[in-house]
Amino acid sequence: MGNTMEHGETPLIEHAKLQELLERALADYGVPGAQVGVIAPAAGATDDGALVADSVWAGIVNKTTGYPVQRDTLFQIGSISKIWTTVLAMQLIDEGKLSLDTHVKDVLPEFRIINSPEITYGCTIRHLMCHVSGIEGDAFPATLGRGDDCVAKYVDYIGRFPARTPLDGPLSYSNGAFVVLGRVVEVLRDATWDTALRQCIAAPCGFDHVWTLPEDVLRYSSALGHYRAVANDKPVFPAPVEPTDTWQLPRSSGPCGQVSASIGDLLGFASVFLNGGVAPNGARMLSGQSVRRMTEQQVSLKDQGIENIGWALGWQLPNWGSEAAYGHGGATEGQRSNIVVFPERRIVIATLTNADAGTQMAAHIARAIAAKAGIAPPPAIELSDRRLTDAEIAGIVGTYERHGEHQEYRAGGPTGVEGVFAPDEDAGPYGVELTLPLHATRQGYYAVQRPDERTPTEIAFITASDGTRYVASGHRVTPKVA
Repeated sequence: MGNTMEHGETPLIEHAKLQELLERALADYGVPGAQVGVIAPAAGATDDGALVADSVWAGIVNKTTGYPVQRDTLFQIGSISKIWTTVLAMQLIDEGKLSLDTHVKDVLPEFRIINSPEITYGCTIRHLMCHVSGIEGDAFPATLGRGDDCVAKYVDYIGRFPARTPLDGPLSYSNGAFVVLGRVVEVLRDATWDTALRQCIAAPCGFDHVWTLPEDVLRYSSALGHYRAVANDKPVFPAPVEPTDTWQLPRSSGPCGQVSASIGDLLGFASVFLNGGVAPNGARMLSGQSVRRMTEQQVSLKDQGIENIGWALGWQLPNWGSEAAYGHGGATEGQRSNIVVFPERRIVIATLTNADAGTQMAAHIARAIAAKAGIAPPPAIELSDRRLTDAEIAGIVGTYERHGEHQEYRAGGPTGVEGVFAPDEDAGPYGVELTLPLHATRQGYYAVQRPDERTPTEIAFITASDGTRYVASGHRVTPKVA
C-alpha cells in the first residue's frame, strides 16, 4: 500500500476555511486553545495513493500565561493513548511473543482480581483491548509514586477492586484494563511503558513531538487544561473557564491516558492505519494483518444506545450511519481530544483542545469537515415527549453505584422518573449534584439533558447474563445496588 503523506492544503477543505472553522468553534464553545488536523487523499490519488495532511491551530495554551498555541504545541491526547498501548501489544503479537488469546496471568503471574477467579485465570489480551475484562475502570491512584515500578504497583492496586462486570461483558470501558496491558508490554519488553513507547513507536516512526513524562513534555510548548468555572447546573454556554490545578494524571495511569502529542504527529500515527501499518517516514509500525485486526469489530454496543456500534481492538466504532468509521476520544485534567477515521474514504479528522467543552467542540468540527466529503452526521439522539410506563418506571427506579460513580433514579418528575447524578471528577471543582428528568428516546433508549451541554446524554438499562441490572452511559456500566 502507499506509505506517503504530504503536507499542504487537502482537497477536502481549504486551509483558510479550516482555520476559520477552528477559530469560530473556539469562540462558540469557550475553549482557550486547540489544534485541528485533517488527512485526505491527494487530488487524483488512487485507492492506496498519497495522502495529504493539513493542520491549523489557534488560541492560547494557558489562560494564566496567555502564550499562543503553536504548530507543534503538545496537547494531552488522553484515552487516545490506549490505541498506542494496543499497538505496542500488537507489535509483540507480530513478533510471536504474545497472542490475543494469551491469558494475562501467563505473563503476569501476580495478576488477580479479588473475588473473581473467572477474571484472574480467564482474562486474555483480547479481553483487555476491547473492554470486556470486567476490571474496574476508573481508579487513578496518586499514591503509587513516579518510580519505574508504578505500573507494576497499579496491577496490584487494581486487583484489590471487585470485578465491575463478569468476564466477557457487558462491555464497560476500563482504564484499569489498559494499565494491565501496559504492564504486559513492560514485562515482555523489559522496559517501562514510557520507554517502550519511545523505542517501538515514536522514535522509529519519526514522531518527535510525542512524549509521556512531564519532564519531557515541558521542554516544548505544551497545553494546560481548563475547567468550566461555574457550576454545571447553570445553563451557561459557552461557560467561562479557568486553568486546572493539576497538569497530568498519575504516572501509573500512563498506558491508559498519558501520551502528549502535537496534531502533526497524531495525524502521522493515524495515517499508519490507512497505509497498511507503514508510518509516513517509511518505517513499518505494524503488520497489515494487525492493522486489520485492530479495526474489526470484536464486541457490539447496540444494547447501550446509538452513539457507538461496538468496539474493535483499542479503537471504538462510532455510529456514523452507513459510513464505516473508527476512532477514539480522550479526557484528562481539563483537556479533551477526539479522532475519527473513515477508512473507505481514507480520511482522518482530529481535534486537540484544552478545556472540557472541547468534547462537544471536537464533535462539531468532525461533523462539519465530514460533511465536506458528503458524509452524513451521526444519528442524533431524539427525545420523546411521552411519559414512561409503570413497567418502565418499576424496572428503572433504584440506586446504581460503582467506584467513583453514584446514580439514583426516583419515581416522579414530568416524565415519571428523575435521575440524580453525583458530581463527576471530570466536571472539576464546580461539579454539583444534578437532578434531571429521564426521557425516553425515539430510538428506544433513554437520555437526560444536562444544563451544561448542548446535546442529550444517552442512557440505557441492561441486564447481564448473570441477572445483574446495570445502567449504561458513556460506554460504562454501573450495577444496580438497591
